[in-house]
Amino acid sequence: MSSKKLTYDVCIIGAGVAGCATAIALKNKAPHLSVAIIERTCDIRYKNISSQRIGETIPPQTSQQLQQLGIWDSFMKCNFKQSFGTSASWGSCQLYHNEYMYSPYGYGWHLDRLAFDEFMINETQKRGVSIHFENSITSSENEDKFWYLKTISNQEQTLIKSRFIIDATGKKAAFSSLQKSIKIKEDQMVGIYCFYDIPDHTKDSLGLGTGTCVETDVNGWWYSSILPNKKLVISYMTDADIAKNIQIRKTYNFTKFLSDTTYTSSRTINLKSSIEPKIIAAHTQYLNTVIGNGWLAVGDAASSYDPISSLGIFKSLIMSQFAAYATFDFLKGDDTGLKKYQHIIMQDYKGYLKKRQEYYAQEKRYINSLFWERRHQLSTITN
Repeated sequence: MSSKKLTYDVCIIGAGVAGCATAIALKNKAPHLSVAIIERTCDIRYKNISSQRIGETIPPQTSQQLQQLGIWDSFMKCNFKQSFGTSASWGSCQLYHNEYMYSPYGYGWHLDRLAFDEFMINETQKRGVSIHFENSITSSENEDKFWYLKTISNQEQTLIKSRFIIDATGKKAAFSSLQKSIKIKEDQMVGIYCFYDIPDHTKDSLGLGTGTCVETDVNGWWYSSILPNKKLVISYMTDADIAKNIQIRKTYNFTKFLSDTTYTSSRTINLKSSIEPKIIAAHTQYLNTVIGNGWLAVGDAASSYDPISSLGIFKSLIMSQFAAYATFDFLKGDDTGLKKYQHIIMQDYKGYLKKRQEYYAQEKRYINSLFWERRHQLSTITN
């Protein structure tokens, strides 16, 4: 088995949105820094994609973050579908519309997630960031103010020496967990989702266009949105134990519960599902500490929010810039930036919890059901 040694100023674990955005922010602030990303999966640009991803609708204010990162012009060239608002049957049987036309930032976007992830990787590499795909970290040690990471890829071992480590491994928070940070889960929410093929000239009976629509029921809530690849995604959000109890992962049950909805089912008329129902984790979670000696966590590794907030990508883009400032300060010998970063993450999380509780409190029709009873008892501050 062959081996090699590499040295960087900063090593980021994870090539998702948070990891790439942090790398871009670092290079924008300090182009002289040597930055690398370690990613355990292969480069999505060169593999045969057989799986589908849910995609995401990002709010209008995301444009500010893209501009601050210096990737706005390139983003606009991707030609993602514009989103002009959202609709919801939440707390009422009526469907209410939130039009983005009243937003000072204009419209939002429906993302093709594979295309967006590819865009972020391209922008990262344009700035001279090295991305090591298909590399798994087998060990990590901190010695004499340096981190030493051992990785393996295709029977080749690599020893990476780095002054700073950034954990961008998502909800797994893999590196942070090894540093004894504790993942604290606020709930056990999961999403069960299906894709539906949309033929050309399909009529829109609700007038929702490509917009996002959410609709509550006794056991949770439904999410639906048109994706750029002529797919309709429908996801049911509930708790893991409830999902198991009602067996909603089974196609028959998923279809049955969907047929009981008023607005969501109307979007599937004459459409056929292209896959069996799949399940993803969607719980709210945070780390008790997102910083340490020569490392920090960013994106969902630091904290992950309820999908109803629609803030996943937006939050990653914002926090990546704070993470870059904290990292740069540390490299200059000032660790106060890390403490400020910890404070920012926790204050933002507390604010999110308060808004989440207020939003779920609006739905009072199913107050005696297990799912909604749990949501009405949500905490507003962290322990």
